[in-house]
Amino acid sequence: MAQDKQVPTHNPRLEFIKENWPGNPLHVDCKSYVNLDGASERGLREVLKWQLGKKPLKSLKKGQNSPLELVNDGFFLNKEVNGFTWLGHTTFLFDIGDIRLITDPILYNISLLKRFTELPCHPEALVEIDYILLSHNHRDHIDERSIKFLCKQNPNAIILTGLQTGTLLKKWKVKNEIIEAGWYQSYGLNGNLDVHYLPAKHWTRRYLTDNNLTLWGSFLIKAKAIDKNIYFGADSGYGIHFKEIGAHYPQIDFALLGIGACEPYWFMHPSHTGPKDAIRAFLDLSAQCLIPMHYGTFDLSDEPIFYPEKELRRIVQEGDLNFVKFSKIGEKNTFF
Repeated sequence: MAQDKQVPTHNPRLEFIKENWPGNPLHVDCKSYVNLDGASERGLREVLKWQLGKKPLKSLKKGQNSPLELVNDGFFLNKEVNGFTWLGHTTFLFDIGDIRLITDPILYNISLLKRFTELPCHPEALVEIDYILLSHNHRDHIDERSIKFLCKQNPNAIILTGLQTGTLLKKWKVKNEIIEAGWYQSYGLNGNLDVHYLPAKHWTRRYLTDNNLTLWGSFLIKAKAIDKNIYFGADSGYGIHFKEIGAHYPQIDFALLGIGACEPYWFMHPSHTGPKDAIRAFLDLSAQCLIPMHYGTFDLSDEPIFYPEKELRRIVQEGDLNFVKFSKIGEKNTFF
């Protein structure tokens, strides 16, 4: 899927929400995207060093189980109750006023990776969705089977995503409206809700030759009807964008940040925040409440799936921190 033409730096139909922002930075060849502060993707030599190196946490994976509790009473499906519900990995269902949106929906096993947590409802119950937010094209964030099913169930749902991602969705014959944005652009939704696409420190690839041809990012969900701002961090390593976003949005009520797929640290930290880096990112954002995610559902790296929560709970206890809220799968978090 290599390409010769320049990738776009922004969507000319959408407004910038950051003054003097020139659009997304590009690689020197103008054919791919780059981070604000260094690359996240790893080369073959580093991959081999990781795969052939010592794995001190591997023995802990024997018989591993997810630490996540499941609430399967279906209460979260009540659209009239404002709140957000973790469905596993980075999939959250939001009900805000009369609007429902879902992030990075993964409803099944993906490729060779099995789910260690159940979906708290039948996929058929995920209806009345107005917006589907897709952060980037990695297979644990955009799954063909899940997207096709959700779009069939919700043909009027609008997909909000990053630049160039629509090409993949159209290849799957997705008929839903797709709006692509560059960093620091607003999708321009209705008066009670808006969504902004923001930087992340990550990378994209689905195949062998399409490195960074599509954009990755995070989202700021502005729930004006209830006066709440929710930051969905998607996949990101620790980077300068957290302070930039925190400065741009002085009121972030909830920061949903990844803590898993973090070991070995030397290999993973440019792509994923582990527990310590998630705390740093949260403090940079100056947010009110940290909701950890991106752990417990899929085994993606060297640490066992229970390890990120265990480490974060240790940090919370040792630091007497009161801003971390651990969620249960299927439990509706009201906007406290």
